[in-house]
Amino acid sequence: MFEELGELIYIYGPLGVFIVSFLGNVIPYSTIPYLIFIVEYGLAIGSPAIRIGIAILGGIGAALGKVVVLLIGFAARKVLPEKTKESMELFMKLASKSAFIAVLIFAASPLPDDILYIPLGAMGYSPFKFFAAAVIGKIFITYMALLFGGIIRFIVGESSILAAIVSLVATVILFLLLIRINWEKIVEDLTLKGWRVFLKKMIKHPLDYVKK
Repeated sequence: MFEELGELIYIYGPLGVFIVSFLGNVIPYSTIPYLIFIVEYGLAIGSPAIRIGIAILGGIGAALGKVVVLLIGFAARKVLPEKTKESMELFMKLASKSAFIAVLIFAASPLPDDILYIPLGAMGYSPFKFFAAAVIGKIFITYMALLFGGIIRFIVGESSILAAIVSLVATVILFLLLIRINWEKIVEDLTLKGWRVFLKKMIKHPLDYVKK
């Protein structure tokens, strides 16, 4: 499936980015690194306007995939005991102001966002608010992936082999950094303490979010 995703972008271009972005986000807790293909696609794009258009397509596709994940959380809610539902509804009321920001931040970064989205679905979070936050975040990260590909192209020139090597090394480094982050702590602070407290803590004590 991994190679087939790359072929979809190669065959269908911008529409392929939409499809790959959807497929890369629709499976809960999947680790499909679809952004790698978007980075590679960005190697061939020189126009900022075209890059923005493709980012919008990819962002919408990715956000729609995450809406499906949210709906899975809604489905899980049906089998929960009533007391648990009541507790979740109370928690959702307390965290409602921070939830939108949390969804946006997770969508705009390569975080394992399903650990947040499925519980939000179980709490009954609005799909419309969710989609609005997710699409903004996913457009941003898709654009950054395309831009990253463009930067690699600018640095290495027309050498496709060298571009592929640089892209692979950068991706591995990013992956190693991601697995060191304490995502559970981030979700806890965002939902319980709010995004302002989270940002202040991230700036002053960033190592608090790194696994020991």
